[in-house]
Amino acid sequence: MAQQQQGQGQQQQGGQQNQQQGQMTGQGVQFSDQDVLQLALNETKMMASSLNTYILEASDDQLRRDYMTVLGDVYSQQKQLFDMMQQKGYYNVQNATPQAINQVKNKFSGQQSGQSGQGNQSSQSQSSQQMQ
Repeated sequence: MAQQQQGQGQQQQGGQQNQQQGQMTGQGVQFSDQDVLQLALNETKMMASSLNTYILEASDDQLRRDYMTVLGDVYSQQKQLFDMMQQKGYYNVQNATPQAINQVKNKFSGQQSGQSGQGNQSSQSQSSQQMQ
């Protein structure tokens, strides 16, 4: 009987070791729906970023157009994943208030007018320097 208990104890220890090894090697690890969707969304974001670079650096017009087509498909996939995550409550986005939208509009319209004004000033000063 002592041998039987000892054998059962060894089996339990062996089972625990196997479980620990399984976790370490990734066997039996389960991902939630939220994890899988988040991974897929992150992957499409990385793909879109890479495609943007490819488009900017493509020297062949046909290749550039092909990349742009693929990028459009990736954007569609991103939107589908985002919508699904939002429906399931995995990705909550707070809508901006009209006041916040106006603040951003004012900020950027001020920057744009400032940049175009600076551009005009620098071109004016360059032309006046050339005249002298």
